[in-house]
Amino acid sequence: MEPPRPATTAPREELEELLQSIRQELLRRAELPGGDWVEESASELKSGAKAGFYLPPGRGGGGLAFATHRQSAAYGHVHVTAGAEAVTRALALANALLERLAPEIRSFDLGFTGLAAADERAVAERLAGRPGSVVIERQAMERELGPEDGEPRPDVPPTARLVPIRSVTTEALVDLDWRAFHGTIDGLVIGAGLDEYRRVLLSILDGRVGRFLDEASTALVEPDPIRLVGAVLTTEQSARRAVIVDLLVDPERRRRGFGRFLLRWAVRALRAYGYERVRLWVTVANVPARTLYESAGFRTVAAAIIYRWDRDPSASQPHSPR
Repeated sequence: MEPPRPATTAPREELEELLQSIRQELLRRAELPGGDWVEESASELKSGAKAGFYLPPGRGGGGLAFATHRQSAAYGHVHVTAGAEAVTRALALANALLERLAPEIRSFDLGFTGLAAADERAVAERLAGRPGSVVIERQAMERELGPEDGEPRPDVPPTARLVPIRSVTTEALVDLDWRAFHGTIDGLVIGAGLDEYRRVLLSILDGRVGRFLDEASTALVEPDPIRLVGAVLTTEQSARRAVIVDLLVDPERRRRGFGRFLLRWAVRALRAYGYERVRLWVTVANVPARTLYESAGFRTVAAAIIYRWDRDPSASQPHSPR
């Protein structure tokens, strides 16, 4: 197999075709990129504004890998088309990205599409031979919304009150998100610092990952002194399916029913607004969350892996596993 080429050498139409395939797979995962993502990404890859590598389609199959840099963090994606040696192609593309990371990059998150589940795991396990690597397993869980979800309205926990999500400042949500997830596997999925937490939340609230559903999102506050203790954020994937993209509970207020209340409230609101199904993503390591979702009728329908690498301060570049 020939080595990956810089994406700047790829024909524009082939870049767009590969990006469209990625978009379709992300749509099936309820992780739809917003706006003119395909066209914008093709332009960035073709011009070199976004780092990328490309394998031309042929009898063995093609592929595309790219990365976005934000300060000291990088976020990448590897996609391979159908054909032989899918694992070999994905590894070659992933290594091309890793071995050309700028020295200031301290962490790198990499997702995959186009691979069978076993092949995706094989690629991640091969990459995990690098020092500083973590393989993060995620599950998509989903359930139907039926008449039983309409009533009764869940009782608000006695120490808190319900407020519209837009009445809460973005900074308060960022702070709650940070306190809820920082230092956990879920926190690695979001990002390494407060700026990444802020960026992710703004992308949700601005509708860049699907139309934000104000009417099916809410927050819990304690009044005296006023304190944000929980929130649930939802988006629309299609006219029939909604996504719970964030469910937050203050770590000091856990085991008081806040998470269960917010989940039931969101499910009820989504049913009232005509959605037929609801989906969410959770890391396999987050056993309490998975237990809560299973008790509420959610079942696993898909899985995905994120490969995470953190730079050793004494190392200059990630080395390929031998």
